[in-house]
Amino acid sequence: MGDKSQDIYKAMNIVNYKTSDSSHTLTSRTGLVVLGELLKRLKLNDLIERLMPKAQRNRAYRSSTVFNTFMLMLHEGAKCLDDVRLLQQESALMGMLGIKQLPSAHTLGNWLRAVGSNQGAMRALDEVNRQLLKAALHGRKKVVLDIDATVIEAHKKDAKYTYKKHPGYVPMVGHIAETDQVVATEFRAGNVPPNKANLEFIQRCEQALPEGVSVSRVRIDAAGYQAALINYCEGNDIRFAIRAKMDKSLKESMTAIKDSQWQALVRSDGSVSETEEVARTLHTMVETELAFTVVVQRQLIGESEKDPQQDLLPGLLGDVDEESASCGVYMYRAIATNLDGDKLTDHEVVQFYNQRADASENRIKELRSDFAGAHLPCSDFDANGAYFKLSSIAYNLWALMRMILPVKWERCRATTVRYRLYASAGQIVRHARQWTLKLNASRRGQIEEAIWSIRNCVLT
Repeated sequence: MGDKSQDIYKAMNIVNYKTSDSSHTLTSRTGLVVLGELLKRLKLNDLIERLMPKAQRNRAYRSSTVFNTFMLMLHEGAKCLDDVRLLQQESALMGMLGIKQLPSAHTLGNWLRAVGSNQGAMRALDEVNRQLLKAALHGRKKVVLDIDATVIEAHKKDAKYTYKKHPGYVPMVGHIAETDQVVATEFRAGNVPPNKANLEFIQRCEQALPEGVSVSRVRIDAAGYQAALINYCEGNDIRFAIRAKMDKSLKESMTAIKDSQWQALVRSDGSVSETEEVARTLHTMVETELAFTVVVQRQLIGESEKDPQQDLLPGLLGDVDEESASCGVYMYRAIATNLDGDKLTDHEVVQFYNQRADASENRIKELRSDFAGAHLPCSDFDANGAYFKLSSIAYNLWALMRMILPVKWERCRATTVRYRLYASAGQIVRHARQWTLKLNASRRGQIEEAIWSIRNCVLT
């Protein structure tokens, strides 16, 4: 570098450096060995090879290899199939994890199309997911189920227009509140309404649970406000909390609430709301076999004096949306429930229902953004359905890992763990058939702590 160039560097305050090749086997993703340790501990490879239909070609990749590739990609932050090339550059790290050769993006796409169109293969993935649920439940026999639909915008050839007026898909997702895991998914076309076949999806979630585990409570938004679903829950001893639709018959039932019955809402933290009140009444739908409780919420949205209760029904005829209605200075919403059978107060019913925002809605956001659930890679509907299921399994692996790892990781998003754990630089050495991972001391302690947690946890 000439004197003139040196002067320019000094004037611009740029660090003077140079680059060179290294003969060492380096990696920037050493933390992925933690995920590899969990996959090994769960023994998913044996399960996949036993259940997955055998490939027609002798030279095809093993199903467990392709499955593990997807898990590593999704945990590493891949957003498309071509991102497999980032792992292909880590041949030594993959060797440590027992993967001799990674499939190409083209091979991954073909595998998705083959699995998506094969019911036996999709059932095999369901069984893998059941194994993850079992490992996280630790013998729990009763669970709370949250179901919800999510809209994925996708400009694919077969995409239909959704109710949000753009092309895409509307998959259903069922969550177990206690473990934050996805119990089942159903990939649906964009023109399928969210309220279609909710009962059948609940039954599908029940079938997807490990043996001996059953649903004790269900939380659903207004899409689940259906007589058949309520009858099923009543007949199978399932407690439910469902956002009610503000139809005319419900408004008539609400007129039975006297003004003296309204109580200020007590929040989950024990504080008392100054703007929201609750009361309850009984209601029945034409097709329901039994009357059920409706916990009504009203929120002050104006500053004038309270309207007389007898004016409730006429004012409510002007709906805000199907879940809400206004009357004078109040906004009204309601929760259909039989949780009074568990002796829950009105306040506790509202608190229980509101928990679904974290237990389901926020978990779906993580599935979509952190595990590429909203980045569908194929033009084939069934292939995208298989990919969405794999995204859910990768998310469930993360939910299980979050339970196992030291407490400092308990509330972290997957994106945080990618930066703080997975993205750890190191050197990989193989000598005398033994792999050695050389790390900075602080990162080494962190990774060894995580691996120790996985090796010593109880998975039942």
